[in-house]
Amino acid sequence: MRVISFRETLIGLVLLSPGLAGAQIAVPAEAPAGAKPVIFHDAKYGVRFVVPAGWSFDRKDHLVSTFHVDARSAGPKARMRGVAAMNFNPYPESTFSGAWFYFSVQPHTNDGECARQAAHARAAHDTEEIGGMDFRHGHEERGGMCVESRNDVYTAYHRGSCYRFDLDVRTFCAISSGAREVDERQLEAIHMRLDGILKTVVFDWRPAK
Repeated sequence: MRVISFRETLIGLVLLSPGLAGAQIAVPAEAPAGAKPVIFHDAKYGVRFVVPAGWSFDRKDHLVSTFHVDARSAGPKARMRGVAAMNFNPYPESTFSGAWFYFSVQPHTNDGECARQAAHARAAHDTEEIGGMDFRHGHEERGGMCVESRNDVYTAYHRGSCYRFDLDVRTFCAISSGAREVDERQLEAIHMRLDGILKTVVFDWRPAK
């Protein structure tokens, strides 16, 4: 069964009702009370992480995501292994339109190609420990008249494959919409939710501390 994200719901409502700009959209502001977290395990690549309650999860692209559109620096041979999408909007009156957490792997590559994926994100990159392993970190923003996508990229090379996580936050332009621009405090809070998933990552082949 396909789970519809609130970004798709918003787009559908706008297309069906051109005069809806500025009206309140019935999107949950928080996860349902009975929602439970989901534990993801990729047995092939030995990766585990916890998907928070109220987020949808899928192992196939194009159901709640568009991986190669969102993760632009990923190589053409990179394969999305799992994606979590926020199914509620904590800031319904803002221009926030969605958050996605991607895990992907590009096999048959090398350390240099893997490093360039994070470096290609254009912002100065550093390293961050994830699951006891050092990942290169890059940041990318894109949009036309306003920033519509903010993506943090983390890559690490292991045994011939490039392991990658993308933390993608989407907004829309406030022009003629009646919505308030999402502010830095709100963006930081959304990113903390995404970073919370990253902190749950465990690699089967890494010894426990």
